[in-house]
Amino acid sequence: MKEDNEKNEAEEDEILVKKAQESPEAYEALYKKYGKRVYDYFWFRAGRVKEVAEDLAQETFVKAYQKLPKFHLRAYSYFSYLLTIAHNTLVKYYRKPKTESLEELGDVPDGASGETHREKSETKEKAEFLWQAVENMPEKEILLLKYRDGLPIKDIARLAGKSENAVKLALSRARKKLARRPEFKEL
Repeated sequence: MKEDNEKNEAEEDEILVKKAQESPEAYEALYKKYGKRVYDYFWFRAGRVKEVAEDLAQETFVKAYQKLPKFHLRAYSYFSYLLTIAHNTLVKYYRKPKTESLEELGDVPDGASGETHREKSETKEKAEFLWQAVENMPEKEILLLKYRDGLPIKDIARLAGKSENAVKLALSRARKKLARRPEFKEL
């Protein structure tokens, strides 16, 4: 079933790419389909700063659009291609010297609007603990690609330069490590 979804997504992407190559206005459909996911990729990796995530996502789509005339879809989705560009954009971003102060970076946004202040604080605290735990794990990038970006194992393996079995093993080990931590027993 999952393979069917991936195949359908790749087929849909192929149609959207061909339309976008024929008419630049049609590229909007690819942006609408993947814009939020690319933004989320950056938001999580760029210190959860909205403006930075928006700028990097925009830069990713501009680069992808500029390369669109020569682009040929392979055996993976257009999202995987976008993530490759996004990864390179993020590396470039972190290599640039920073001129922002901590005050300019802002704060972590609050959770869902229906929560009480106490529930928001607890949710925020649990998310921070989880983030800190994942941040220090060797499997960090694989975990983010799987659970934050929702990529299939096949695409993660390609991006990480590992076999699918190695990715599955890394995810399993990471989940077990997190499950053993006492602060995550109730998550």
